[in-house]
Amino acid sequence: MIVKTILSLCCSAILSSGKLVIGLFIDYILCIIAVYTFVILLAKLVCIIGLIKRKRDFKRYNLIAAIFLFLSGIFYNGYMCKFILSGHTVKEYSIVYVYLFALISFSEFGFAIAGILQVKDKGLLFRDIKIINLCIALIAILTTQTTILDYNSATKTVNTDIFNAYTGIGVSGFIALCSIYILIAPKINVTGKEHNVFFLQAEEKNALINLNNDTVEISLCRSFIYGSYVYRAKIEGKQIDGNIERNKSLWKRMPLWSKIICCVLSEILIFVWLIGRLIFFLRSINLPKRLEYKMNKNGFTKVEEISELSQSKEIP
Repeated sequence: MIVKTILSLCCSAILSSGKLVIGLFIDYILCIIAVYTFVILLAKLVCIIGLIKRKRDFKRYNLIAAIFLFLSGIFYNGYMCKFILSGHTVKEYSIVYVYLFALISFSEFGFAIAGILQVKDKGLLFRDIKIINLCIALIAILTTQTTILDYNSATKTVNTDIFNAYTGIGVSGFIALCSIYILIAPKINVTGKEHNVFFLQAEEKNALINLNNDTVEISLCRSFIYGSYVYRAKIEGKQIDGNIERNKSLWKRMPLWSKIICCVLSEILIFVWLIGRLIFFLRSINLPKRLEYKMNKNGFTKVEEISELSQSKEIP
């Protein structure tokens, strides 16, 4: 998985270099987008270095990656605000450049989406890489739009600056929010907190689990599109031992022809998907704590808390 991630990073860097070179002949705003992409790729590089070194210093790599993402978002947001106030002159260029730049952008978009789908590990740094890949995909869409609209502006004397500026502000703002999420995710995310063990201490409160069964499945957050979160566990006497798991999303359940249609319409559907994903994210915040609250309400206590209480009683 790490090798594929490194190859994806190298391909993205090569495509961004091509974007920078072509931008020198077309429009300097495209060079700015290329530099913007390089800064985000640095965040991805930091995550890869953390995975290769396999050190437990996750907070350090997580913080550096978040800083790179945040700086890139703020930098581009500030540039777009200046862009709205002062505007810029669009150069006239051939349709060949448009096709070439669109090809680079769609290739970049493809590598980013492939990176999101291929990263299946549930480690914290792998989660950061998926978020960064999503940001790269959005930049690829932004680049394509900027190129096409600039071409129309140069050839048909239509002022498209405002559309590029507002889209850029939206994308850079979203990326800045992603950097904040990377910082707070270890505290509110399921990753690293999947395994939970509970022990029944107050049987009279239990109205949730039938102890005569071998297994139990508790729904935590339902979603037909993004995949529901459930707690699946084995029942061993009064002990419940299991993991918080996520069911397959609609994308993974869809047939191939449906996926092809979605890829064709990706530039439209991705924004709808992002809005829905944001809502699902807000609904699924802090699931381990919510599970613990539900279990405590029914007379169960987390095993870690029981051991901590027993240790505190032993201390004179």
